[in-house]
Amino acid sequence: MATQTSNEELQKQLNALREDFAGLTNTLKQMSSAYAEQGQTKVKETAEKAQEQVKQSYSRVQGEVEANPMSSVAIAFGIGLVIGKILDR
Repeated sequence: MATQTSNEELQKQLNALREDFAGLTNTLKQMSSAYAEQGQTKVKETAEKAQEQVKQSYSRVQGEVEANPMSSVAIAFGIGLVIGKILDR
């Protein structure tokens, strides 16, 4: 009789433990999902900021090239020579 009672009590404790682990697993899933979403949001925001900065820089450079086309060609030629010399070695 005592063995049966202790077995039943042990079974109840095991069931409670399973429920606790299931709840813990669900909580961890929710927390990791929330952290992943926050990370995605931060990455998207950073990418959008970087994209905007690149667009602004491109517009600025394009304006400079249009304002000074000969200087731009000379600079591009000089950069090409330097890169060619570096790669030639």
